[in-house]
Amino acid sequence: MTARPAAPELTDGHIRLRGPREDDIPAITAASQDPDIARWTMVPSGYTEDDALAFVRGTHRPGGDEISLVILDAATEELLGTIGLRIDGPAGVGDIGYWVKREARGRGVATRAVRLVATWAFAARGLGRIELMAATENAASRRVAERAGFTLEGILRARLPGPDGRLDAALYSLLPSDLGGGAQG
Repeated sequence: MTARPAAPELTDGHIRLRGPREDDIPAITAASQDPDIARWTMVPSGYTEDDALAFVRGTHRPGGDEISLVILDAATEELLGTIGLRIDGPAGVGDIGYWVKREARGRGVATRAVRLVATWAFAARGLGRIELMAATENAASRRVAERAGFTLEGILRARLPGPDGRLDAALYSLLPSDLGGGAQG
């Protein structure tokens, strides 16, 4: 198995991103019980502490170049969600995914986390493109992509697995030149 790359520590003053630790397991497990997380992400329904331990240890997706981070409130250190970046190094392309716990939604947490990771990935990893895929029916995640500056490229039919069958996905992309000084929301 390929070792997980070192996780960066990133902050914008409102949220802080860092690598997951074993003391995050109870909060990750509790938040992952939300059926909307299983509905829209690859987090399985009935997520257990063993699943969270595999996430923390980086064994949840063996192989490849993937960076997993937890999203924390910068002031309180409360766990708000997770974000990950899978990197296809030879292609210079990243794929970003995230979830935010129910109590933290609607506060710009995901948008801020996506922008922090994207900015870091372009600068530190030299990526030329980052992709974000969201189920077409997942309006909240699509808003995150748009607020983070991503461009909708198209709809991929039956691209994502869902609890009740395959889901169409909206494919968004972000290039280094797309990162301006716009407000995060």
